[in-house]
Amino acid sequence: LRDQLGERHLNVATSLNNLAATYQAQGRYEEAAPLYQQSLAIRREQLGERHPLVGESLNNLAFLHQVQGDWGQTIRFFQAGLEIEEWHLALNLTALTESQRQDYDATLTSTTDSALSLSLQSTEAQTLGLTTLLRRKGRLLDAGTDSLQQLRQNLTSADQAMLDDWTAVRQQLATLTFSSPNNSSPQQYQVQLAQLEAEATELEKTLAQRSAAFQAEAQPVDIATVQAQIPTDTVLVEYARYRPFDNRERRSGADRYLVYLLFPNGHIETVDLGNAAEIDAAIQAFSLRLRNLNQSPNVAARNLSEQILDPIQPYLTGSEHLLISPDSQLNRIPFDALRTAENRYLIQDYQISYLNSGRDLLKLDVTEPSRQPAVVIANPDYETASGSLALEEGAGVRAAGQRSVELSRLQVGPLPGTAAEAEAIQQYLPNAAVLTAEQATENALKQVQAPRILHIATHGFFLANVERPQVDEGRGLGVVNADSDFGSRPPGINIENPLLRSGLALAGFNARSSGSEDGVLTALEASNLDLFGTQLVVLSACDTGLGDIANGEGVYGLRRAFAAAGAETQLISLWQVDDFGTSELMASYYEQLLSGKGRAQALREVQLELISSDSRHAHPYYWAAFITTGDWRPLE
Repeated sequence: LRDQLGERHLNVATSLNNLAATYQAQGRYEEAAPLYQQSLAIRREQLGERHPLVGESLNNLAFLHQVQGDWGQTIRFFQAGLEIEEWHLALNLTALTESQRQDYDATLTSTTDSALSLSLQSTEAQTLGLTTLLRRKGRLLDAGTDSLQQLRQNLTSADQAMLDDWTAVRQQLATLTFSSPNNSSPQQYQVQLAQLEAEATELEKTLAQRSAAFQAEAQPVDIATVQAQIPTDTVLVEYARYRPFDNRERRSGADRYLVYLLFPNGHIETVDLGNAAEIDAAIQAFSLRLRNLNQSPNVAARNLSEQILDPIQPYLTGSEHLLISPDSQLNRIPFDALRTAENRYLIQDYQISYLNSGRDLLKLDVTEPSRQPAVVIANPDYETASGSLALEEGAGVRAAGQRSVELSRLQVGPLPGTAAEAEAIQQYLPNAAVLTAEQATENALKQVQAPRILHIATHGFFLANVERPQVDEGRGLGVVNADSDFGSRPPGINIENPLLRSGLALAGFNARSSGSEDGVLTALEASNLDLFGTQLVVLSACDTGLGDIANGEGVYGLRRAFAAAGAETQLISLWQVDDFGTSELMASYYEQLLSGKGRAQALREVQLELISSDSRHAHPYYWAAFITTGDWRPLE
């Protein structure tokens, strides 16, 4: 019946694809291959080179060659299919709403997992797997923080108009590409696509010439460009959680962790770390012990190290600096406090810096000058703020002495140690603007303009995780209904932006009244601060490094928000920290930092000093809570 529509009709291509999938499932590979090829040829002819259905055909051919053991053809076809997905991902993250982005991102999970799985089965596929991870890890959140809006603030009015034109053209491209030719001929359809692509490319070229920040955002990520940013004696350690898939058996396995090591010379090592549930249990045990001063975390540290550190240790010989990009539950731990086989803390053998993704290395040299001296915000008056109402009596229980929030009530108590902290660091930042008590407001923080250093000492919080919808993509084979809408996406659930569930408490927080604000700076609001030119943000508060953890997306919270706002480096905490102990640590940190030490090395010097001390501060509870993420180098 479909042949009657014409042998080159798209519905015929769908029937050929589905018949090939049936033959493949039956093991009739020689019969499946020409049908996939015919389907691919029709789709290319009718839809152009970049339509999602063309990508699907390429992926199906890749998986067919994989089960036949032909790795060369597998990688060739899969790389072509993934390039089409990357092109559409870039388009749609610009054009879609937050909930639509999540739905669209979920459709790519299966090919991401397949790329990672392939890289463990063939050394030829390592580049493919790592490239896919570098392009996709954390990509959804970067788009959700509206990086284009931040970029727009740093462009001239003429370039802002050009950026708007570029965005509009890409939205048209995304809409047209996901549609079928409809009433126009395939030739007319492809001419329209080519015209829009050419227009977008020309605008992109001009913007890249005028803005280094735009160029960094727009350039395609590949291993060579990331590798070029890795210093000598340093290795990028890129962790990933994935679900292995057996294309021959058509069956998914239980979640696992793997890690890629990328060296300055471009060499790649890929190591499977094992079952994710077992590693997550070890993470939980280690995390709990770190927070308990009455117990040693060493046994739990070794147990976890045996799973995530020992397998890569042989490859680290000669390296002195680890650039660690965690994934999933690994975001909850300080790798610094892991124990090596020689029973030493990892930080004693390596300088450790954290990245949200190895892709962050591409932005290291895209810097702006700071526009004001340091700003210090500390010891807020949580009851009142300048221009706010007082809190009514009996409005809740306050916690005190630790930088935390009683999440069930979201009421907080004073932190007197932060006042001492502000006073202590002021000797190192004599030109700093210091805002305390009722002056430490959300309004004041939102008015900062790229200070060289932004130091915030207060309560931090994050709320409970919300599960994202799971989408079953069928794992290849791509059996589709040609009568369905090409642009349809799997239905998801409407999820509140995770960046609204993490934040900082400022003056007037308990009253939810602070001038024109409520005293609560959410991570979403933090992502819109003007920090392009800020070299360091110090969040001297508890739980500022935490948030909603999603596989491949890092931590949806303050850690990512301040990076999205433009801050080059963030010093953040992973658990509730001692108030006065933190004040001493911060003063020592600034002393090291402003003596010329790197932003990560300065923290390491303080931590090593505490480890070697005879005081109770040698326990990791005190020194391991804080980590630096982003640029590790000295301040400009």
